[in-house]
Amino acid sequence: MGLMVKRGNPLGVGALEDLAKANLRFVNRDPESGTRQLLEQLLAESGIAAGAINGYEQIEFTHAAVAAYVASGMADASFGVEAAARQFGLDFIRIITEDYYFVCREDLLATAPMRTLLDIMRAAEFQDAVATLPGYAAVDTGVVKTIDDAFEGKNRKPPRRKT
Repeated sequence: MGLMVKRGNPLGVGALEDLAKANLRFVNRDPESGTRQLLEQLLAESGIAAGAINGYEQIEFTHAAVAAYVASGMADASFGVEAAARQFGLDFIRIITEDYYFVCREDLLATAPMRTLLDIMRAAEFQDAVATLPGYAAVDTGVVKTIDDAFEGKNRKPPRRKT
């Protein structure tokens, strides 16, 4: 995930802090999207007020839509996936790498549909297809892990408990 900007990056955007530049116009994802929620978390961690970003309330509903907005000149930057940026000929400034997991109940692993799905995910053809998408990499695709195994070594925060 990162910032999408016009080719050549004419405003010199290099970090989230640059979104607060007075001359920069931003287009955002909708408030219910995971992308928007991630951006809000990153802004909070960086101490950047959403209100300081010109266009923060201007929303579109897909990665492609915000990329098109930037490509058309209606905005100078957006936050989203590299594949959408490349699709529209934009430059991309990586901010964070996300891991994607396919999660299911353990009892479903032995079912025929799940075995078929895992076979597809493990196949070289599927992994090669993922590798063609800018910004994506197939790592441990189709490997079955417990939640604890998947997050081992990551900065995983314990769940909040009511006292």
